[in-house]
Amino acid sequence: MSYDPYALAFPAAEFELRSTDFEDGGALPASCYSGDNRSPALAWSGLPEGAKSLVITAFDADAPIPGGLWHWVVKDVPAATGSIAAGDGVPDGAVALTNDLGQAAYSGVQPPPGTGVHRLFVCATALSVDRLEVPGGTSLALLNVLMIPHTVGRAVIVGTSEAAA
Repeated sequence: MSYDPYALAFPAAEFELRSTDFEDGGALPASCYSGDNRSPALAWSGLPEGAKSLVITAFDADAPIPGGLWHWVVKDVPAATGSIAAGDGVPDGAVALTNDLGQAAYSGVQPPPGTGVHRLFVCATALSVDRLEVPGGTSLALLNVLMIPHTVGRAVIVGTSEAAA
């Protein structure tokens, strides 16, 4: 399946997102999916004018459950920091939200045997606000809706993983 979760997303200017841990479309390092729960290193540049903060998400579009699986959600990342180190997950001033596995942290992708290659869409959404106000217990669907009026840019890279043989 070639489902792209961002194909219908609210339009936004593009900027560059990259990782020293994997190339866009390439394999994630084992530490990001083998149960080590180490978030990938990320860096961004070329942010659109007015970008003040980022929301970083990681979504497995190929998880064998309806709607895929959100592995990581961090809001209020100061746009000026330019990067997140591997394993840090939550830079100073940012807030991790609860992912689909019930953790306010990065949860590594662990594809079940027989489900093939999984694509982890790592997205940085640039917002025009320093802090995105979200009510406690906000679902990830509502978070995406709350971002719409503040979205000024978006960048996505994809890493892949596969169940161990």
